[in-house]
Amino acid sequence: MDSRKGIALYGGTFDPVHFGHLRSALEVHQILGVSETRLVPANIPPHRDSLSTTAEQRLAMLYLAVEDSEFLKVDDREIRRQGKSFTVDTLKSVRQEMTQDAPLSFIIGADACVLLHEWHAWESMTEYAHLVILERPGYLAHEPAGDVADWLKGKLVDDPQCLSQQSAGLVCRMRLTQLDVSATKIRDLVQRGDSIEYLLPRDVNRYIDKHQLYRKVQT
Repeated sequence: MDSRKGIALYGGTFDPVHFGHLRSALEVHQILGVSETRLVPANIPPHRDSLSTTAEQRLAMLYLAVEDSEFLKVDDREIRRQGKSFTVDTLKSVRQEMTQDAPLSFIIGADACVLLHEWHAWESMTEYAHLVILERPGYLAHEPAGDVADWLKGKLVDDPQCLSQQSAGLVCRMRLTQLDVSATKIRDLVQRGDSIEYLLPRDVNRYIDKHQLYRKVQT
């Protein structure tokens, strides 16, 4: 892998990973022209309640989802690091492994960007990477305000190709193909006993079924 072309990171709980995640990762990869795009599962997300599955199970599903991909990879450093997963620590860690001038981009949803001010050391994230904000058509309410809006001024660029011209520091909004699928929807379907076929990779579906994930707790 030639990291001089850059790396994109896509963080999340992936509980479970689904085609919405994978399609977004693919399109960002193609637009940015990076060497690889890494899916980074959180160990303990700071702003989420307890998850439905273990970190090891979510990691296993991610490996199944991308096992045949040439450029979508899994980065397990947050799980190996243990404890709460702070994005800025991950960006700093990956940056230390790259050449100084290679671009690093971090993918974030527009809904998460609105709450960026609640993240640990959020203002220093662009010291290590660019931010790629994924916008959903019709979700106009997801507009940053206050400190986040002020922080974005001077960093926003319209052309994604600008991100390849420097190593970090820019923010680019992207409107991609947004599939109407979510991890919450998948978990709800499983609880109701409905099929989740065609919402996620078949091997992930089989893993969920084999390990009886997301089923109702029997009382």
